[in-house]
Amino acid sequence: MTTPAPSADALLIRANKLELLERLADDLAHEIKNPLHSMVINLEVLKRRLARAGEPDEVLRYIGVLGGELERVNRRIELLLRLSRPGRAAEATTLNELTEELMELVHLEARRRRATVDFDPGNRITRVRVARATTRQVILNLVLEVLDGVEEGGTLRIALSEEDGRARLSVTAPGVALSEIPAVVDGDEVPRYAVARSLAEAVGGCVDAVSDDAGGMGGAVFSLPSDRG
Repeated sequence: MTTPAPSADALLIRANKLELLERLADDLAHEIKNPLHSMVINLEVLKRRLARAGEPDEVLRYIGVLGGELERVNRRIELLLRLSRPGRAAEATTLNELTEELMELVHLEARRRRATVDFDPGNRITRVRVARATTRQVILNLVLEVLDGVEEGGTLRIALSEEDGRARLSVTAPGVALSEIPAVVDGDEVPRYAVARSLAEAVGGCVDAVSDDAGGMGGAVFSLPSDRG
């Protein structure tokens, strides 16, 4: 039996919740980033002073470990800031750039699900004009939706290309079949695929489910008209 589509009121409530979460995430990221940046600077100063003082390599090695961990946290904060900033105005960019901004998050999510990622950036870069945040959300929704169907040890394939004057992003994996039925996340129904299609239309693109019976691959293709301006 097909799950009924969320009502307009339910979608409005979810949109309001997401907007609030975006604001909280942005505020939190800024609060963390300032002291984090200060720690990185002071750790580098400490490292140089200890090196001049002839401290043992063991001490400098521990400082190197701390520096690496701080840099890793800093990259996560930068990613959170990029994702939480509205940026709704359309601007010239590429699907390659937007996808690469999400790849660290994609790899993290894939490792959590014990899957691997095969990323093919293609040999052509096609410019598009879109709202960055909305377009990134389309990509992320499709990736998460396909990852839900990847078996442990499986591979998620992300490939970029150009065809018939359109920039194309395909997200596929073996044995995946997308549907309009919402996924259940923490007890809430999240219609990721349906939302991705709606957001894609809002930025002038489209999302189509794909299947390859011969190769056993399934997933979706997100395409946008190229920006010739």
